[in-house]
Amino acid sequence: MNDTFSEVDSQSTDNANGEIIVTSVLGSGENELLQGVKINLYKINGLSPVLIESKITDEEGKVIFGGIENGCYRIIEIIDKRYFEKPKYTKWNEITIDDANKKQNLVVINKIKKLAAQNEHRI
Repeated sequence: MNDTFSEVDSQSTDNANGEIIVTSVLGSGENELLQGVKINLYKINGLSPVLIESKITDEEGKVIFGGIENGCYRIIEIIDKRYFEKPKYTKWNEITIDDANKKQNLVVINKIKKLAAQNEHRI
């Protein structure tokens, strides 16, 4: 009987050791890593996702959200829409962390708007 309780206890402590790694790139053919981009992590709870944490990408274009509990999450990149098209998320921007999937990777691909690129060349 004690073995059953210890298994349950170990499962509940393992519940918060998930990890989500997000990499932001500029998809211009060479996939340049984007530093300084804000990435929001939301827990999906019915109709209204709840903001869990915000981080800024490092020099490798990455943020790592650690200690994630089992559940469904949404990743949203906050980027200046005047200059960038809507980001594209490889796989999708919703991720499930569970006992079988404790570590998830997601890549956000950004493209500069054509008008912004044209204006940049005029300067």
